[in-house]
Amino acid sequence: MKMAGIKEKIFRLYASFNIPWRKYILLYAIPIILTTSIVTLYLSMMFPFFSQFPFNIVLYLIPAFGVLIVLLFPLLRGEKRKKDIERYMHLFIIRMSVLASAQLPRKEIFRILSEVKEYGALSEEIEKIYNLMEYWNLSLPDAVRVVAKRTPSVELADFLDRLAHSADAGEDFETFLEKERTVVMETYAIKYEGALSQLDVYKETFVAMLISMLFFAVFVAILPMFTTGDTTIFLYLTLLAFVVVEAVMLYAIKIRLPEDEIWHNRKDVHSHHEIRLLKVLPFAYLSVAVLFLILFFLHLPLQLVIAISILPLFYPGYLIHSGESELINCDENYDAFIRAVGSYVEAKGSDVLAMERLRKHDFGKLTKYIDTLYKRLLTRIDKKKAWRFFAGETGSNLISKFTDMFVTGLDMGGNPRKISKIISEGYIRMIGLRKKRYQSAANLTGILYGLMVGMAFALYTTYNLMKMMANMIKYYPVNLQQYIKIPLLAAKFPLNTANVVFLLLLVIHALVSAMIIKIVSGSHKHSIYLHFSMLVWVGITVGYLTNWAVGKVLAF
Repeated sequence: MKMAGIKEKIFRLYASFNIPWRKYILLYAIPIILTTSIVTLYLSMMFPFFSQFPFNIVLYLIPAFGVLIVLLFPLLRGEKRKKDIERYMHLFIIRMSVLASAQLPRKEIFRILSEVKEYGALSEEIEKIYNLMEYWNLSLPDAVRVVAKRTPSVELADFLDRLAHSADAGEDFETFLEKERTVVMETYAIKYEGALSQLDVYKETFVAMLISMLFFAVFVAILPMFTTGDTTIFLYLTLLAFVVVEAVMLYAIKIRLPEDEIWHNRKDVHSHHEIRLLKVLPFAYLSVAVLFLILFFLHLPLQLVIAISILPLFYPGYLIHSGESELINCDENYDAFIRAVGSYVEAKGSDVLAMERLRKHDFGKLTKYIDTLYKRLLTRIDKKKAWRFFAGETGSNLISKFTDMFVTGLDMGGNPRKISKIISEGYIRMIGLRKKRYQSAANLTGILYGLMVGMAFALYTTYNLMKMMANMIKYYPVNLQQYIKIPLLAAKFPLNTANVVFLLLLVIHALVSAMIIKIVSGSHKHSIYLHFSMLVWVGITVGYLTNWAVGKVLAF
């Protein structure tokens, strides 16, 4: 049964490949295989040692790798398309329910949904259904069954199959979607909570791997005691190992967690926090570069140069952090607002009159945006644009998406109270999942700051031990090594290299940690500046205190 499921998944991924196979074979597959074969032939002719074991294995792996790329590329492309489809399934069903509440024809609903380009690959699948109905005169059940067989997403295929059965049975479309909202939101919640639970496993794995890397760094530091060779290369290997481990963990967390950004990505409207950020960023970047050059040429310690140079990044990071606090407050109050809007618009028959009443209520940080919305609606110039600016100025991704649904539903003649109820149900569920994500992000942030303290203490304690052993060697007679063969007497501790490598480890760990916090919290892309600058300062401060304390204890 499991094997049959895997076969079906692979078939779907290949079937969804949107490049014609003839074109793919001629323009992609054949050139890749020919290139890898020519490279293999060239290496075997120019470098005879490739014909010997084990180098011949590497040689044969080159064309095999080319064949593997040709076979896997359609699968990887299909998998990416599948994730893109399932990312927006819950929002798609809610929007479809809003349109269905306006009693629109089903073909018209699919036309409108196919034009929502923010849904990416999902909009393309819906467009196929609409084209089959519009230009090939297929019925809705037949059209959705055709697309269901070729879509890479099993989740979408199941929904389309249920839609086809419902249409054949003559079930009311609005009733069908009411049940589907529950199914899709439950599926989305299970995936979301599962990813957050798996994050705990990633945290423990990350901590364990970093402790192993720190142990390796300590071993490399004392390695000159046991060998007379140059150990500088092992310090660089330590740096490389740290980079690889942190990059792997960053990638694993990024692909596992669902994409649920706090900030919207609209191009037409920006929040005032983002506008301020765009004004500040060029000066922050310039300040970092100028401070680094000035302090570097003053020959200050490298730790001090980096610590002071990154200070200008703190302010744009702080702007985003304060903006997110306000944005989250808007998110928490939006549900009450949209339900009140639905009730008032149904009762008063006008969104202007509804806003006039609602602007007097307290909706937290959202209140000032409601007041601005009322003033724009009062001009009666462009109602859609007024709502679009309201959603955009809050900066919230959720508010932006659900407000668009609400305005579209009203514009299509839907019942305001019914639309706000549909939106409220989905919105409350998503906010509940968001709160769990914020909690996981807060726990992870504490762990990463603790790791930075531990890393800085371990690395600079090791550095001081290296200094102590290097000073010990000075007290032995130069010619003693001729009579007693002790590696320590001939040891060379690369202190300058170790100082630079350990500092780079802290900076890289701070950058990766800030990026992980950003991914887990779904924060703004520029939010990494706040945690990056703070983590670097924590690491360098702990390193300085460790240098001072261990130096006093070891008295060198």
